[in-house]
Amino acid sequence: MKKIASESLVERLADWGVDTIFGLPGDGINGLFEALRRHQDRIRFVLVHHEEAAAFMACAYAKTTGRLGVCIATSGPGGVHLLNGLYDAKLDHQPVLAITGMQETSLLGTGYQQEVHLEKLYENVADYDVMVTNPASVATLTDLAVKHALTRRTVSHITFPNDLQVADADADPWQNVAPARAPVTAPACSAPARRASRTTRPTPPAGSGCWARSRRSS
Repeated sequence: MKKIASESLVERLADWGVDTIFGLPGDGINGLFEALRRHQDRIRFVLVHHEEAAAFMACAYAKTTGRLGVCIATSGPGGVHLLNGLYDAKLDHQPVLAITGMQETSLLGTGYQQEVHLEKLYENVADYDVMVTNPASVATLTDLAVKHALTRRTVSHITFPNDLQVADADADPWQNVAPARAPVTAPACSAPARRASRTTRPTPPAGSGCWARSRRSS
């Protein structure tokens, strides 16, 4: 069974210590849910009755554990419904990552059913806000989203077109002027299991160079 691009995102979140995702399925995120199914031993999915609840639950998870909260919603109205909970996270300075679906790339800009450009809608709430355009860049974009949310204690957002979700994980269909992705290594600064005090710091993963820099600068 070939590895799909959505698995790069799910695997990277698991590497960062994410163990729970709150959300609601939809056609726009079928590829992401296939990735969650394939890695259900690493990340638990919690089904909600409304996307707004998923965002509030991710925020509450971040508040109570000090770890990254993650929520997922489909394209169009599903992604719009996350906003209330995400603003709660932003205003309370909680690290939350929102993952949304997007219409397939060949249809963007055509006014296709429920086409909402969520990366534009989320500009005000998300400190890091990006749409996946190349399967080969998924791991790097996930790293950046998680780092922004954790270090700045705010909201990050990744929206993922549904055709790219099920593309080969290593697909890089265009000739690149610059590399499509940086070398994928262990996460540089992982989230603590609980909110760290001034005297107690979380243990960094092996080879995390930025942790040493952050200790010197603190």
